Amino acid sequence: MRLRTQIPIDECRSRLATVIDSESWSFWRLWRSGSRPIRGKLRDESFRLHVTRRYSNSMAPFFFGRFVPSERGTIIEGEFRLHPFVKVFMVLWFTGLAVFGVITLLLPSEGQPAAFLVRASMFLGVCVMAAFGLGFVKFGGGLASGEKTVIVDFLKRTLEANEVA
Repeated sequence: MRLRTQIPIDECRSRLATVIDSESWSFWRLWRSGSRPIRGKLRDESFRLHVTRRYSNSMAPFFFGRFVPSERGTIIEGEFRLHPFVKVFMVLWFTGLAVFGVITLLLPSEGQPAAFLVRASMFLGVCVMAAFGLGFVKFGGGLASGEKTVIVDFLKRTLEANEVA
């Protein structure tokens, strides 16, 4: 996504700093919602924004953006992604399930009917955990379905920006 504004980079950063709550990753973050609708983290040339909510949703999108100087103002470039920690966790989750599932299929049964039942129940457990993981991703994504629009509208309003083709 790209937005263009007539405002210089320093003013863009200053405007965002005054209207967002800064991110805090403490234990108590789960019970604090913040007073502003958007939370974020600002750096020199880049920033990260997400919607403030009264509950925790790991599958909610974050906007990772950066300020690019242009001849007449600033271009804001960015994309929506999951938080990096969540992406790593989900990769580990599904990789672990895949490895465990393959191992349960390859275990020798030694011709015993009881061994087959153990393998079948282990594989069923893998399938249930995979379904739980997919359901978690879908449910969290559904809860956050309108958050991308909220963030884009917030950036357009705050930085007096328009979308660039």
